Amino acid sequence: MRLLPLAGLFGLVVFYTAIAGDRFMTSSNMANLIQQASVVAIIGFGLTFVVVSGSIDLSVGSVAALAGMSGGLVAVDHGSAAGIAAGIAIGGLCGAVNGVLFAVFKVPSFIVTLGMLSVARGLTIVVSGTQSAQVDGTLGAMGTTPGIYIVLGAALIITTALMNQTVFGRHTRSIGGEERVSGLSGVPVTRVKVMVFVVCGLMAGLGGLVLDGQLGVATAQAATGFELTAIAAVVLGGTPLTGGIGNIWNTAVGALIIVVLNNGLVILGVAPEIQQIIQGAILVLAVFVALDRSKIGVIK
Repeated sequence: MRLLPLAGLFGLVVFYTAIAGDRFMTSSNMANLIQQASVVAIIGFGLTFVVVSGSIDLSVGSVAALAGMSGGLVAVDHGSAAGIAAGIAIGGLCGAVNGVLFAVFKVPSFIVTLGMLSVARGLTIVVSGTQSAQVDGTLGAMGTTPGIYIVLGAALIITTALMNQTVFGRHTRSIGGEERVSGLSGVPVTRVKVMVFVVCGLMAGLGGLVLDGQLGVATAQAATGFELTAIAAVVLGGTPLTGGIGNIWNTAVGALIIVVLNNGLVILGVAPEIQQIIQGAILVLAVFVALDRSKIGVIK
């Protein structure tokens, strides 16, 4: 199962190379694909923790926009370092609110994060005053070469280590696998549930800042629709929505699959509405393949 996403990505690359090699398989297009996938991957890294724990976060796109706008505005007056810190902190705060409402007050994660999706987007518009904020300096460099590769690599290494080499990562998988047994075994379930949303918020905040750098400007409309794109990256990477298992590296592969698929369809001149149909069908297929049906009766 771990190699299936990589096989899918390889198959797409081979297919598009055979059909449109002179336009698809170019160094500039390859670099463009990686840059396009970077923000989705970074946000997806954090979302992987939530999904592995058996929950869902629908607010990551709006949180990324709020963090990006807040960071951009702070950077204008106080410099890039302050802006970056502010953006990541805003993301973490939104994640903490999601986690507390879900884990402590027992509101379903779907409802909590759906509400945060709306709240964060509204706050982004309020904070921006319907204006955009230019970004430059270190913040701007985060979205361009080589800065974007450094941020992506650092995020990949840190989240991979957090998932695979720490007690927190083991507890996250344990809760997603069997929450009741984990609690009886001494796992601090409530604390871990809050923390997975904090990690998700931090990565969403970082993704929003990188997106600022890519665009050269922070806008209230940034990251619109990234919620479903990030979820698709996680699922296409082989992490089932039923939780318990997951792989950060495969989420990066899932993000590349989405970007390569879209890029190839554009090169081939496929109509936008047909692209949406194909993307939706592939997402449903990925969920069908990855779903752990033995846990289908557990609602989280």
